[in-house]
Amino acid sequence: VAPQRQLEAAGHGVALDDDDGPRGYLVPQDARPGDSASMLAMTDLHAWLTALPCRHMLAILDCCFAGAFRWAATRHLGALPDVIHQERYDRYLRSPAWQVLTSASYDQRALDVLDGKAIGVRESDGKRHSPFAQALIAALAQGAADLVPKGQGDGVITATELYLYLREQVEVQAEAQARHEQTPGLWPLNKHRRGEFIFLVPGHPLNLPPAPDLTEEANPYRGLKSYDQKHAPLFFGREDEINDLVQRVDRQPFVAVLGASGTGKSSLVKAGLLPRLAVRSDDFSRPVPAEAAEAATTKAPYRVLPPMRPTDRPIQALAALLCAELGADLSGLEDLTGLSVVIARWAGTHPGQRLVLTIDQFEELATLCRDDAERARFLRLLAAAVAQQPEVFRLIVTLRTDFEPQFTQEGSPLAEAWKPARYVVPPMDIEDLRQVIEGPASVRVLYFDPPELVDDLIKEVVQTPGALPLLSFTLSEMYIRYVRAGRDDRSLCQADYDALGGVVGSLRNRATEEYDALPDDAHRRTMQQAMLRMVAVEGGELARRRVALSELE
Repeated sequence: VAPQRQLEAAGHGVALDDDDGPRGYLVPQDARPGDSASMLAMTDLHAWLTALPCRHMLAILDCCFAGAFRWAATRHLGALPDVIHQERYDRYLRSPAWQVLTSASYDQRALDVLDGKAIGVRESDGKRHSPFAQALIAALAQGAADLVPKGQGDGVITATELYLYLREQVEVQAEAQARHEQTPGLWPLNKHRRGEFIFLVPGHPLNLPPAPDLTEEANPYRGLKSYDQKHAPLFFGREDEINDLVQRVDRQPFVAVLGASGTGKSSLVKAGLLPRLAVRSDDFSRPVPAEAAEAATTKAPYRVLPPMRPTDRPIQALAALLCAELGADLSGLEDLTGLSVVIARWAGTHPGQRLVLTIDQFEELATLCRDDAERARFLRLLAAAVAQQPEVFRLIVTLRTDFEPQFTQEGSPLAEAWKPARYVVPPMDIEDLRQVIEGPASVRVLYFDPPELVDDLIKEVVQTPGALPLLSFTLSEMYIRYVRAGRDDRSLCQADYDALGGVVGSLRNRATEEYDALPDDAHRRTMQQAMLRMVAVEGGELARRRVALSELE
C-alpha cells in the first residue's frame, strides 16, 4: 500500500469572523478566550499538512466547528461508485489522496461538549467516546462502513464510504440524543487528485471484480443522440430536475417539458424521469440507480409506455403504440373519446395504476405533419384524455420553446391545460456539468489525464446555451480515439482533446473531414442538397426534418 498517514485531533474548535468569512481555529489547552493569536489557525494547519512527504493523507477533526477547515481549501469530491473494480482500487493507490474528515459543520458544535455539558458521551471498552468517535470505531474495527457493493462489501473502506457511514450515524444520533444538528463533512486539500485514503476491513478478503472492457460499443457518451431509458445508469447531472418532474407527474395529468434546442429535454425525460417512474412497476427490468429503487414508495405504480414521436402521421403512430403495448386500437373510435376509452378499459384491469404516455419532440406536429385535420384530431384526443382521465392518465411531452406558441394559442385543444403543465428545463451549473462529464466515465472506470481537463471542458460550455450535444459529441470522440489507439491506461487525454479542436471545434472539424473526404465536386453538391433536405422552416424558425431513406436515395 502506498505510504499514507492518518491524523486525528479530538478537542475544541471555534469559528471566528474574518475578512474573507468564517475562519476556523483549533483551541489548545493554554489558549486565551477570544484571542486568535493563541489558537491554531486551520489555514496554518492546512499548510503544514500539505508539506508532509506522503502520497495519501487523511486528517480527522473531531471538535466543534471542525467543518471550518473547509474554508482553508475547497474542491469537488467525486461520487461513490456502485462497484470498486480492481483497476479503480489500483488508481486509488497510485493517485494522491489528501482528505479531511470533520465531525461537524463550520457552524455546528460537536456533541461531546455542548453548552458546557457532557452530552452524548458514551462508554465503550472502558473509554469515553463522542458519538462521532464511537461511530468511527465501529466503522473501521467492525467494517460497518464497507458500503460497496451495497449489502455485500468488498473488504475496502474508502474515505468517501467512511464519510457516508459517519454522516448517517452521527446525524441520527445528534437528533435523537440532543435534538441537535451535527453534520460530518469530507473535504479534499489542494494536493488531492483522484486517489482515496483506504482502510482494509479486518479479516475480510479483497474480492474486487475487473473493470468492464472498453470497446466502441461500450461508449458511455451518446454524442449527438439523446439518452434513452436503457441508458439511465449513464445519465448524470439532473437529479434535482428529475425529482421536480416526478413530483409534478405525481400530482397532475399533463407535463410539458420545455427548453431550447440542445438543453437535454429528451434525455431528461427518457433517461431520467421515465426510469424513476417505471421503477414502481412490477414489469420494469431495466437497471436504475439504487437511490431510484429506494425512492419507490406506496404511491400509485406507473405503466410507462415506450416514448413515441409524432412523425408525419401522429394518429397512426399512436395507434401502433397502443396496439403493440396494450393490445388496443384507436380505429373506429370517436375523435374526442377514443384515447379516453382505451385508457378506461386498461384502468379497469389495472386498478390503482397509472398509464404514462410520453411524446418526444412534440414540435414534429408542426414540422412533419402536413395534414391539419389529423394534427387537430390528435391534439383533441390528447386533451380529452387529460381532462377525462386525470387520475389514471399521465401525458408527458417534450417541446422546443420556440414552437410553444403554436400549441398555446387560442383555440388549441391543449391551451387550457398548458400553463400549469409547463416545466422549463433550467441551465446546468458547473457541478451539474462535472457530473455529466465524470459520471459516465466513472461507470466505465475511465479517468481524465490530466484531471484539470474536466475543468477545461466545463469552461468551454458553461456559458454556451444548448451546448450539451456538442459536449457529449466531444467526449464520445475522445473515447473513440482512446479505444482505437489501443491504450490501456483507461484515460481520456489532453492530446486527443486538443486534436479534436476542443468542444467548439470537434463537430465542425469532424464534418469538414467527412466533406473533404468526398471524391469530387459532384459528391459535395449532393451532400449539400441532402443536408438541406434535413432542415425545415416553420414560422421563421429552423428545425430538424426527418427524411426517409428512400427520399435521399
